[in-house]
Amino acid sequence: MKKALLIITSLFSLVLTINASQFVNLTPMPKHITMAEGAYKLPESYSINAKHLPDSICVEAEKFVQAILKTTGCKARITSKKKADIEMYLDTNLPNEGYKLSVTKKKIQISASTTSGFFYAFQTIKKIMPAHVMAGLNPEQAQAIIPTFQTDKRPTIPCVEIYDEPRFWYRGFMLDCGRHFFTVDEIKHILDGMAMYKMNYFHWHLTEDQGWRFEVKKYPRLTSIGSVASDCRMNDMEKGYYWLGKPYGPFFYTQEDCREIVEYARNLHIEVIPEIDMPGHIIAALAAYPEFSCTPEGEHKVQTYQGGVWADVLNVGDPKAVQFARDVLTEVMDVFPGKFVHIGGDECPTSAWEKNKLCQVQLENLIKEGKIKDPGKDNKHRFRPLQSHFIVEMNNHIKARGKQMILWNESVTAAGADLELIKSTGATIFCWNPCQQGAAIASSLGLDAVITEWGPGCYYINRKQHDGAEEPGAAGSGGKNDQLPAVYAYKPIPDKVTDPALRKHYAGVQATFWTEHVSDIRYCDYLAFPRLLAVAESAWSPEEKKDLESLRKRFTADTLLFDLTGRLYGKHYLLK
Repeated sequence: MKKALLIITSLFSLVLTINASQFVNLTPMPKHITMAEGAYKLPESYSINAKHLPDSICVEAEKFVQAILKTTGCKARITSKKKADIEMYLDTNLPNEGYKLSVTKKKIQISASTTSGFFYAFQTIKKIMPAHVMAGLNPEQAQAIIPTFQTDKRPTIPCVEIYDEPRFWYRGFMLDCGRHFFTVDEIKHILDGMAMYKMNYFHWHLTEDQGWRFEVKKYPRLTSIGSVASDCRMNDMEKGYYWLGKPYGPFFYTQEDCREIVEYARNLHIEVIPEIDMPGHIIAALAAYPEFSCTPEGEHKVQTYQGGVWADVLNVGDPKAVQFARDVLTEVMDVFPGKFVHIGGDECPTSAWEKNKLCQVQLENLIKEGKIKDPGKDNKHRFRPLQSHFIVEMNNHIKARGKQMILWNESVTAAGADLELIKSTGATIFCWNPCQQGAAIASSLGLDAVITEWGPGCYYINRKQHDGAEEPGAAGSGGKNDQLPAVYAYKPIPDKVTDPALRKHYAGVQATFWTEHVSDIRYCDYLAFPRLLAVAESAWSPEEKKDLESLRKRFTADTLLFDLTGRLYGKHYLLK
């Protein structure tokens, strides 16, 4: 096999020289791909026959035209003529998000059944063009960043036949902005990285014990008080861990900020899923509105230490506190138009409920009314069904708006959870720990499961990615279970799950990024790449297509793209 890589900087920035019969730099790998000799050279003036297609698809063609104009100077005319340099065809037999792409020496043909399918086809074309195209830069801009960067004014596209469709409908990335705040521009930077690798859901963790980040107009103290911590533990790559030594905040997103992010993501065919964590991990809200806690007279303050689980939780026995939760979700749903709303449900102790009169009375009333099963007087998990009932109440509110609820796996794996109540919600379950137990329970209940494994083969990509002495501080040890080979080898659907009726509920995978140990977007990039590529390929490509050495080769080639877009990355698995 001829080598296809040319080292152009000491930082492993690489230019890909494509041998069309051997290698194409495309991650995630398509379902089927056949390379041919030669390449298509994009004319300085070319045509796209998109006018016969629905308006939403024409928009995707125009977005591609503008991207190519910006990066290469090549101009296009969108025509209704049958023959064109780039021909687009609507094929209703193709699956949602799927596409066919044919590149010959004479023209390009694209077929898809949906707007998303055409978007991903264009993403594929840009990805196999010179790296400055996907980076959104013209050659001069690229050379200003990497002086040795070279490319033809008229870029070439390798001749290839592709049939492609995603393995899973859910391909996600989660960012925790509750513990550490990231700016709107930084989130756009993350969304751009997701789109490079065909990820389609941005799970936005907006509230935590350490900070409330979403503006709720009905409850202004959530952001005037709940978005400010008296201090904060920081961590970046150069300084390591340190305490800020002053208030952290107020940091929050206005509703207009959120709408801006939603629209930016929509253009990348990414849906934003807001998460408002309840009834646990809600101390920042209780610092602002202590009357909704189980101990209104007690001390409630935004937490400064980024880890931990605290007993101070929402008083689910108080109708006013439950209405507060509904009110918050109402404004969330007004701002976020997508299908899903995540309400957390993880790591919620019941000790405060056990001591609270309102919760005690509510538990007995719900048992008498037959709304929950009687756990028994001596059951140490006697109060857990209160959480299950609260989840049902929130679900009814969410469903009334035509949306669907998402929960963490504790909703089905926590001892004492009422599984029949959770089943009735139709919620999607995000499984982290115990991941596969949660997925097994969810699928047996007929609920979809999203796999975001905590370990081994960790999809928590905020952890150290290597155990070398030079690695900056982060979560975990960076041992073998955190490293790229284990992340890539992990099977979201275990081999032992053979029943098609269960397998169909394994809906997708998610790379999850908590920020207990990361307060710097550069460090976020460093930890995410290349493991994000591994998760993205597990989400999109067939299991049998996975090949670690191929991924390493493509990751090595992609370092040029990372350098051009200002992304740090780990170098442990680069090809030399």
